[in-house]
Amino acid sequence: MDEVFLENLPKTANMILNILWDRNHEMSVDELLEAVNGEFGAHCSRMDIREFAELLVQSDYVDRKRHGFKVSYVAIGSDSEA
Repeated sequence: MDEVFLENLPKTANMILNILWDRNHEMSVDELLEAVNGEFGAHCSRMDIREFAELLVQSDYVDRKRHGFKVSYVAIGSDSEA
């Protein structure tokens, strides 16, 4: 994966954004947690992932999708976002 790190975002938010860009589909908090901890060797909690994903939503990099009680995140402009 070619990583891009934006200076205006914290490191963990950048990790999440890179994973969403690379995967190019909606991902749940649990999927993001597994990917961030596995691919980047991070030690994030579910709460960390949720907070940074919401920061990305507020910063207009990521969209939040609801499917009943399930919430997933997708990078804005990805194929799954439409």
